[in-house]
Amino acid sequence: KHLPLNIRVPIEEDNPSIIREEALCIRCGRCKEVCEKQIAVHGTYRFLDTANRAICIHCGQCANVCPVNSIQERNHCSQVEEAIADPEKIVIVSTSPSVRIALGEAFGMAPGSFVEGKMVALLRALGFDYVLDTNFAADLTIMEEASELIRRITDHGVLPQFTSCCPAWVKYVETYYPELTNHLSTAKSPIGMQGPTIKTYFAKKESLDPKRIINVALTPCTAKKFEIERE
Repeated sequence: KHLPLNIRVPIEEDNPSIIREEALCIRCGRCKEVCEKQIAVHGTYRFLDTANRAICIHCGQCANVCPVNSIQERNHCSQVEEAIADPEKIVIVSTSPSVRIALGEAFGMAPGSFVEGKMVALLRALGFDYVLDTNFAADLTIMEEASELIRRITDHGVLPQFTSCCPAWVKYVETYYPELTNHLSTAKSPIGMQGPTIKTYFAKKESLDPKRIINVALTPCTAKKFEIERE
């Protein structure tokens, strides 16, 4: 099913974050190198021990270094387009902070160009009903994690407390250091908080039917695609 681990990073067909187009792969090994040396996942297991299943924390760094786009993030644009075209849907996009200083580079602007205004105008032109900022939920995360830390210190709970804001990091701990999972904060990630908050607080504030709301996360992180499918 998979090529040997000394050739490249294995990717399962049901991986929620990334896919590989087999015909484009040139077996260069760059995916293996970044996964092994920088992410510390590749090279830590044998197929014999995992029932031939690939281990992946869904960080997407292999897709970043693939020179031929054989590895790409799983594309959900068609579902977004479908929702926007449905007059019964209220489609909201929550933008991550890093997007507004990275998006311009894809259009030939200098790296780090601040394009928030252009980004918001473009998203509205594409048909999104509301454009919101995930910074709101990032602040919620900070407050929730800080409150939890105070409780742990006051009640002599488990310390140190690790952040739970990154689903790739959480998956890494669960996979390699399961004995440390109780050190993770119980708070959701910012995007994990943003969705429910939109369908409760924001929906009530704007008099919207939460059942009609589709919340789209515009984020640079492929692990969010994995996170949203978790129960």
